[in-house]
Amino acid sequence: MRKIIVFISLLFNCLPMRGQLNLVRNPGFEIFTYCPPANDFVSSATGWNGIDSNWIPGGSYPHPYCLPDYINNCAITTSGVSFPIGWYGFQNPHKGNGMMQCRIYDDGSTVGFIGFDYLQGRLVQTLVSGQSYCVTFYIVRANTCDYAVNNIGAYLDGGFIDTTSHCYAPQTEYTPQIVETAIISDTLNWTKIQGSFVANGTEKFITIGEFFDTAHIAKIRFAATYRSGGYLIDDVSVIASDALATAGPDEWMGAGDSTYIGVDSNGDGMPCYWYVLGSSTPIDSGGRIKVRPPVTTSYEVVMDLCGTITRDTVVVHVWPLGVNKVRGEASEMRLYPNPTTGNLTIEGAAGCSVVIYDMVGRVQNCYGMYSCLGSAGLTMTGLPLTGLTMTGQTITNNKQVLDISNLQTGIYIVEVVYEDGERIRRRVVKE
Repeated sequence: MRKIIVFISLLFNCLPMRGQLNLVRNPGFEIFTYCPPANDFVSSATGWNGIDSNWIPGGSYPHPYCLPDYINNCAITTSGVSFPIGWYGFQNPHKGNGMMQCRIYDDGSTVGFIGFDYLQGRLVQTLVSGQSYCVTFYIVRANTCDYAVNNIGAYLDGGFIDTTSHCYAPQTEYTPQIVETAIISDTLNWTKIQGSFVANGTEKFITIGEFFDTAHIAKIRFAATYRSGGYLIDDVSVIASDALATAGPDEWMGAGDSTYIGVDSNGDGMPCYWYVLGSSTPIDSGGRIKVRPPVTTSYEVVMDLCGTITRDTVVVHVWPLGVNKVRGEASEMRLYPNPTTGNLTIEGAAGCSVVIYDMVGRVQNCYGMYSCLGSAGLTMTGLPLTGLTMTGQTITNNKQVLDISNLQTGIYIVEVVYEDGERIRRRVVKE
């Protein structure tokens, strides 16, 4: 039977941390209920709609001319809402397969009256009063549209913008917290719009669009097909301003395999760039990325929250092909049942320290007398830190039975630490 040894890195892993959390649902528009068949199908992207949520294509009353268009490469080419060729031009998403198209500005000639689009999404949770938040989204001008404009912004509130009539008119009675005063004319490179504000505690929706009347909008006219200011929008985020960059826990994988690093939940759209540690060339963006290193590699994530830069690193350990001690230990260990509703059995690792992380990398449970020794409030008597569990472990016949009934439903990382420093990680689903 293996003996438990205290490792300094394990002690630090047990300390609580505050990682970034994007409060925007489906921030990269990657999740959809069905492929958009034509214009106006904004609601096919999960969690998003126009400010007139009472009307959908095919609705009973006249077309409100205020619905954004959901763009996804799953759509057929002739629909006009696929890419890279669509009615709006020849742009690809900032990242992934989905994006939104909005008529940010309209001179009234296209539909006979001024028609503005507004893109609205519900947040994961209501914002906290007095907390500062950094709002970010990316935008590029559609190259088939005449106008480039300024004052594109984001308004966060409890969802009180007009949802029954005049949704196509400039919503000048609302003051956006985030406004880009520069005219955005680039049709090739995505422009980041970013700003911070202090919440009043009622905000649970984000709405992106133009909140100024035509007299207060600076614009440049180009010779194009449509006499409007059409823009593509992607990767929207609302993140607490004091959040820290999170690269996630170290990963172990076999040669030739791939794995994800970073935050596991809602990682799309975050204002983060990833680097191989020591390099200045970014390899990807967003809060969560997929990597396939040929050898053990360290990565660094850099997050820019309205000018506050934080960094974090993660190591992806690659097991070489062939017979290997670590691969051998991994094959000996069994973890079941998975999914589980309460008890979790680990076979082939009796006496080892065990730590359970959530998918953001925060420690949830620690097992073994020395697993969390050194963390604030923990002693050798096994008294747990608030929110952690060190008890609930039974060891018999080279098996550990762990009680994880205190965990909420979700996906977790179970890390087993052997006496020689080897670590094996498995994902487990708690139902």
